[in-house]
Amino acid sequence: MKPFLCVYGHTNLDHLLMLKELPEKNTSGNVMSKKSFFGGTGANVATMASALGVPTALVSYVGKDLPSSFRELMESKGVILDELIAVEGQETPTVWIATDDGQDQIAYVFQGAMAGMHSYPLQVKAAKEALAVHLMTGSPDYYLKLISQPYMLRKQKSLDPSQEIHHVWDAERFVKALGISSTFFCNQSELSTALRYTGKKSPEDLLELVPVIVSTLGAKGARIYTRSEIVDVPSVKVKVLDPTGAGDAFRAGFYAGLYRGMGWLECGALGCSAASYVVASEGSLTNIPDWDMVHERAERLLQSGKP
Repeated sequence: MKPFLCVYGHTNLDHLLMLKELPEKNTSGNVMSKKSFFGGTGANVATMASALGVPTALVSYVGKDLPSSFRELMESKGVILDELIAVEGQETPTVWIATDDGQDQIAYVFQGAMAGMHSYPLQVKAAKEALAVHLMTGSPDYYLKLISQPYMLRKQKSLDPSQEIHHVWDAERFVKALGISSTFFCNQSELSTALRYTGKKSPEDLLELVPVIVSTLGAKGARIYTRSEIVDVPSVKVKVLDPTGAGDAFRAGFYAGLYRGMGWLECGALGCSAASYVVASEGSLTNIPDWDMVHERAERLLQSGKP
């Protein structure tokens, strides 16, 4: 099967720490609970999108220590893993995520095999076959080289550096990548950094560089900016146990709509619906819904403005 979507990004081992409050610098805080899960931006989106019926390939770099059960989970959902590369002598990326009672987070990232991504040969098999290519966390230089290839010209190319926009990317490389992308995915904090890098004052001004901006707004839903309209998407109201992976699930739901030819509002509602299942449990890949579940909840959201 050829993929509709090719996702580049991290495959991580996530260690989640729950605290009442995140500590100030040079102080300490008590950890109320600690749990370990499978995660990573690339693995999350690819696994969720595949579970929602989107033929999806993952391009990611891991160590030989990647648990076989992690690979088996992704395969069980249909992810194409031909380009999940185990790098000799490297470890699988690992993240420690501290979350407080207010759902604010701090993440500590060990890049492992992804640290050398800029020096690796391009993995392009799935990218050449897919109609949509989604670039998440990873090397800016690798991604700039990839999306500059002639075979990428007619593809849907989404730039989505996530939290790495703040400390891995810089203004020069971001502006260059944005200018040859079709869509920019972000949250509010990442949108602020994008505006600073580009010298723009508003998301509408940013549309001079990229045709579509998809901005998640946490509990407020999402907003989609295009050159012809702005679409506000309501959120699904659920009890949040762990926000980790919510943005990745949103992207998976969004692509599930694009794959089926739906409009911006429907795609956004599917994204919010998918995210609502993830935040209701701990870990990014422990509560993976199927298409019928996400579609039904999205339809109810659009009909009534409520889940």
